[in-house]
Amino acid sequence: MPERTCIGCRSKRPQAQLVRCALGPRGATVSRSAAGRGAWLCSYECFLTAERRRAFDRAWRTAAPADVVRDLDQPVRTAFGGVDIRMEESPTRKG
Repeated sequence: MPERTCIGCRSKRPQAQLVRCALGPRGATVSRSAAGRGAWLCSYECFLTAERRRAFDRAWRTAAPADVVRDLDQPVRTAFGGVDIRMEESPTRKG
């Protein structure tokens, strides 16, 4: 099984245990299959750490506006809350 690195705590885990946040042409989203650069997280706490350390900028290889990352808060909470089991695309913005 493929492994990925959490951008918050930098631990390596199987991809199935992580949540992927992608930045693509339609904006930021929580999705395993959305087009664009991906940033992997192992917990909501790691999301907060990654936001504070600006780790999304490095993972996405671009300066992500703070509001784009902040808009991921609720979809990431939902994904780690077990509600979004299939990890289908959950857009944060319409556009």
